[in-house]
Amino acid sequence: MSESSILIVHPDRKTQRVVQRILGATGYRVNIADDIEQAIRLIGHHAPVLVVVDGSVVLSDRAEAFFDAAEARGTEACMTLLGNMNADDVPKILMRGAVTNLLVHQMPTLAEELTITAHKLLRRDLFGLDKYLLWGVDPRTAELKQGSDRAGLVEQVANDLRSAGQSPRVSSMAMLVTDELLSNAVHNAPVDANGNHFRRDWPRDQEVQLLPNETVKLRWACDARYVAIEVNDSFGSLDRKTILHALGKNDVRESGGGAGMGLALTYRSCDHLVFNLSPGRKTEIIALIDVRQSPTERLPASSYNVFVER
Repeated sequence: MSESSILIVHPDRKTQRVVQRILGATGYRVNIADDIEQAIRLIGHHAPVLVVVDGSVVLSDRAEAFFDAAEARGTEACMTLLGNMNADDVPKILMRGAVTNLLVHQMPTLAEELTITAHKLLRRDLFGLDKYLLWGVDPRTAELKQGSDRAGLVEQVANDLRSAGQSPRVSSMAMLVTDELLSNAVHNAPVDANGNHFRRDWPRDQEVQLLPNETVKLRWACDARYVAIEVNDSFGSLDRKTILHALGKNDVRESGGGAGMGLALTYRSCDHLVFNLSPGRKTEIIALIDVRQSPTERLPASSYNVFVER
């Protein structure tokens, strides 16, 4: 096994033990620090491929020094646990730019999110909604070849969920998410040879006949834990900076051009949003809606992951 390690920086001993037990299953050495100063000292002796930190660490005065030290040692990802922090702190965390993964849920959902996120990072196996679903679930697939077919695909997803016994609320959320992700893939993802988003400002109700390389791929499934919706484009034009800026928006409107508004609205309409990026080749976005929770139990923030293929 690689000499690389995982570093946990968290002030709560109970959380330290829980996260250590979960990530210990990866086979990597797991080091623990109670605070940033101890973490910086540990980074001087180890090369953490992944750091897992409490949200308060990201907002501290020494955060920049910590992240600079981690980057210098080759750390590729920062996984942040929101814990008991206020959801209003999420935009502040996002604007720091260092947090590639934010996990907001408590156990047992946290164990699922931690395990999947860590294995995707460490194994460099990023793509596919199957990783978030129970074994044996068979996703449905469809392709969007012209803009006017979008409404039909959105309704097809909703009908499938209703037939599977999901509530009107879940079906409605799935429709919104699917529509936003498909619209983003049709209008914001395509770029020309100069990198210009030539369709970004087109009206969303304008007919678009997609070329073969512009076809959008849609997959969806439900395993009685999550509704998972996956949308793929073949441009790979979405980048981490755009994502973090979009997710940090506080003034989300129901309509408007540009990837930012669509991604922000999607983020607030699901429980976990995953971006798998292969620059210049492919963008895959996976939205997870937790069907085990009632509307009153939903957290005011959602988890997200940004993975970049290297």
